[in-house]
Amino acid sequence: MRSVSSKEQNNFFPFYNELNTMNVGFLDIINFIALFQLAVFIIFLAFKRTNRQSNRILAIFLFEQIVMILGYEFTQFYLHINAFCPDLFFISVPMYFLAGPTFYFYVKSLAYSDFQLKKRHLLNALPALFIALYFIGTFHIHSMESKQAMILNNSTPFAPYWIYYNIAVHCHILSYNIASLLILKNYRSKLRQEYSSIQNINLSWVSVVLYGFLMAWCTSAFSFLSTALELHLPVNLALIDFLAFFIFFNYIFFKALIHPTIFSGVEEDSRQKAPNLSKSVEEKYLNMLSRYMETEKPYLDPNITLIDLSKKVLIPHRSLSEIINNTLGLNYYDFINKYRIEESQRLLSDHSAEGKTILEILYEVGFNTKSSFNQAFKKHTGTTPTEFKRQRFMAN
Repeated sequence: MRSVSSKEQNNFFPFYNELNTMNVGFLDIINFIALFQLAVFIIFLAFKRTNRQSNRILAIFLFEQIVMILGYEFTQFYLHINAFCPDLFFISVPMYFLAGPTFYFYVKSLAYSDFQLKKRHLLNALPALFIALYFIGTFHIHSMESKQAMILNNSTPFAPYWIYYNIAVHCHILSYNIASLLILKNYRSKLRQEYSSIQNINLSWVSVVLYGFLMAWCTSAFSFLSTALELHLPVNLALIDFLAFFIFFNYIFFKALIHPTIFSGVEEDSRQKAPNLSKSVEEKYLNMLSRYMETEKPYLDPNITLIDLSKKVLIPHRSLSEIINNTLGLNYYDFINKYRIEESQRLLSDHSAEGKTILEILYEVGFNTKSSFNQAFKKHTGTTPTEFKRQRFMAN
């Protein structure tokens, strides 16, 4: 994420030193374009009817970015802003404690169908509220002339604490970024318990964004450390930060637009209950499942879910999950793929199917992508489909 912007950081951030003219640079142009795009994105999200809660949270996150970009630009032209309205100068400071929680809740809203924002979630805004109240009590209550003098003389009450503020912001953002990655890890684990095909719903694009944020965070942290230690770098890290984020929020919005609306996520509170099937019932259900899988081959349906299978085999959803997880020691994803791989092995070994390509076979047995087929095949057989086919025909 980007570094904190403020006139008081002149001792720590050298790119804030020459701010006494109205010169518009390349970074300012990028920011002006970003401000326009963010405003358009927010308006679009406000009228998008699907995934309403996720869209609202994303709109809040994008609005926070607008305020942070404006805060940076206000420091770039601080003499003009100071003469016009000095209260705008620190407008972005509390926002840096809101960006992390907001995106965390956005990730949660995408991953969990039963997630709802509650009043207790407002506790995550307490650091931002504390900072805002501090500025109200130590800066905004003063007269306009006093505030202008404090800014010009770099003598605001908060000036001595900027270095501690930066450390707190970086730690805060990092912690929420890690928490968001843990949400994704848990989400994907739950997907494998319910779905046989997860490539289009595993939110891999969110991982890209979060790891991108981690890279931007590293750049920002390095910028802060280098300026605090008075190191003079040949590159403008602020420009790198803003360009990176410019790319990422465009990527976020694009992916949010095409995110499949027919899939609403998994349940967050869906813990597996302790085994409660008797041995006789367990054996009965296991025999029913095995017969059905061998005769009806439901795994050939690329989109079959645990609930779909439970309806077909006439076994309660929770009981079927218990048999697959506890009795067979597999998650649903691996259970279905095991049958698909066995079927693909049969086809790859069958002389009558010699004319079929591997791509045709993987679609025929229920896979959606070549990468997922190759990965599952290697996991279950220890070799690739191509090598398996070559070995079988050489042996024959």
